[in-house]
Amino acid sequence: MATKVDQPKTRILVLHGFYDSAENRQHQMRSLIRSMKDIEFIFINSPFPFVDYGFLKSFDNTSNEQRYQWCSYNPEWPVTNYNYDTIQESIEYVVNYIDHNGPFHGLLGFSQGAIVCTAMYLNIPNWPILPSCIKFIILIGCPPINDPNIKPILETLNTQNQSVPSLHISGINDTLISTEMSESLFKYFNSSLAEFYKHKGGHYCPSDSDFRQKLRDFIQRANHS
Repeated sequence: MATKVDQPKTRILVLHGFYDSAENRQHQMRSLIRSMKDIEFIFINSPFPFVDYGFLKSFDNTSNEQRYQWCSYNPEWPVTNYNYDTIQESIEYVVNYIDHNGPFHGLLGFSQGAIVCTAMYLNIPNWPILPSCIKFIILIGCPPINDPNIKPILETLNTQNQSVPSLHISGINDTLISTEMSESLFKYFNSSLAEFYKHKGGHYCPSDSDFRQKLRDFIQRANHS
């Protein structure tokens, strides 16, 4: 009788959003994690603690949990105009984490974390490059990229040279990062490798059965591409 060989889990590194944390993101995704037992989600905190400008008073943080940011945010700017002051250092931190704790098969970035994933995907000259173990990226509620250093590289990106599949996820009721905002970034990706998925919710990672099937199908294609 043949011995059953367990298939190794797909390992996905998750990058949280702005004013967020690994613990908070893991809690929000707990239903998806329980349902996707063939995937190991690993959550990490940014090396940069959240800087309180006093403009997020409506956010509830009664637990006094530490929150983080990958980049700064000027409260006088629209939400789409992040100041990418620490984006290079954030990428260096993530690449170093992958080198020491990998391999990982994919990256999942939520909101501001999706910006970090996108910047890694671009392989910006003289910046750390996307590790070769990464076979796909997942961007959830990703804002447009308007940074004066990164946007020109994005606009001149040759889609035919792209080889890493990407899944872009947006909630049709997202009042923070609208579907139109996420679609404005999606257009820079190779249409034969990139997929856009809309769910009925807001600014969060969905966990319903339709999304779980979409995620499984995408990962299976990415791992065999």
